Amino acid sequence: MKNKKDIEILPEPLLTEEGFIDAAGMQGLENAINNSPKTYERLSGDDEWNTKHWTFKKSIVGALAKWACRQSPYGCPDGLENVCKYLDACLSKTLEWKMGGMEELSLIDINKLCWDILGDCNIFLSWNKSEEGNNKNILFVNPMLGEVSPDYDFIDLDALLHNVCLDIRDERRLNAKFDREFEEKYGKNYD
Repeated sequence: MKNKKDIEILPEPLLTEEGFIDAAGMQGLENAINNSPKTYERLSGDDEWNTKHWTFKKSIVGALAKWACRQSPYGCPDGLENVCKYLDACLSKTLEWKMGGMEELSLIDINKLCWDILGDCNIFLSWNKSEEGNNKNILFVNPMLGEVSPDYDFIDLDALLHNVCLDIRDERRLNAKFDREFEEKYGKNYD
């Protein structure tokens, strides 16, 4: 994992005095993004991300489908069904799912599993490329000039798999809040 001091500092400014994007600043921004550690590396020291909870396999696959659609410039990325089925099948073979399709997993485990499984999946990786062949990592658009074609956009796969974990994390937080409130109202032994 990279230390904070190893992460590239962005050159300033990103704009020239004339208001145009500075090429060196843009390259620095792209390098910083490309060299950012994955979620499972960056948050490896966070207790909430390392605590194991019972997790449904379908929660992982469902969160992937949800966030792929939300982040897709087309509403639904090509091959979504195939990617979901592939992830489900690989998760089934990778872990021994217990208790009706559940396994004790941390958010770090989930993020790493998804990368290990989908990092070689061509359909998944294709979501990170724009249809117009503009493979730049960053595209600045001016909304005042009108709508930009989705063909120039792509899905940030790091953000996608991070959002899968955030979705599961938020569900865990809501469940923990419900449990606390229930125990306050009815006590711990409510048999």
